Amino acid sequence: MSARRLIFLFTAVQALLGMVAEAAPPLTQIYDTLYKADGTLFTGSATVTWRSFTAADASNIPTNSITVQVVGGLLRVKLVPTTNASANAHYTVRFNADGKVQFTEAWSVPPSDVPVAVKDIRQQAPSWATPVAAAASVVQMIDVLGLPEALSDRPTKSIAFQPNRVALIDAIGEIAGVSGSPGDCVHVDGTAGACGSGGGSAVGFVDMETPAGAVDGVNSQFALSQIPFPAGSLHLFRNGILQKASVDYVLTGSGITFLAVATPQVGDLLSASYRTAAP
Repeated sequence: MSARRLIFLFTAVQALLGMVAEAAPPLTQIYDTLYKADGTLFTGSATVTWRSFTAADASNIPTNSITVQVVGGLLRVKLVPTTNASANAHYTVRFNADGKVQFTEAWSVPPSDVPVAVKDIRQQAPSWATPVAAAASVVQMIDVLGLPEALSDRPTKSIAFQPNRVALIDAIGEIAGVSGSPGDCVHVDGTAGACGSGGGSAVGFVDMETPAGAVDGVNSQFALSQIPFPAGSLHLFRNGILQKASVDYVLTGSGITFLAVATPQVGDLLSASYRTAAP
């Protein structure tokens, strides 16, 4: 390709880009520093939405939105002017921080060759405001940080869900209802049956048993009617005071040996509560 042809193509591209640039509607820059009421700088984002309108140069601006970040209070955005556009053209701006919409306001942007501040475009009570337009201030689900993800992680009802039933999470992560009789017990796998069923060992309970043995101030050997299981389930009381294993006594099977410092004295009352495994 000759140098002359390259120059011609380069010139054509420049001219085309110039035409595109000239065709773009004029913009006004909004430049401001935002603060919270306590004097600290506002940090978050501003979502600017608008309905379709025709700009002053006849450019068609369809309904859309943009989100700009506000860092250290600095807000900077360029927008097509609305004060000289088609009727009722305006912007609705939602300021978001801490994962939620903090406030919403309306902007009417004038044409300007120099940056303008928010106070110059904010509309307190725009004449075009209607109850329908006010609905735009409703907090949308996507405006709450993390809410869509949290909702998608929630279990949903399955066809097996039943009111007034114990709920369980089924194999596909949905909420179902446990089937069974009102007197049944629910197992950890979500099945129901007679209490004590399900293939595991039934658990027994012994409450306030008096260990066998002479309480004479000398004897330190006492026996329970069954073996505590697990051993840590034993609660041994002397005169209503809970005794500590390895400090006051030692448990071996169903046998209790009191240590010398805790040997029951004449008149002491002993009692034991514990769990047992099924035979």
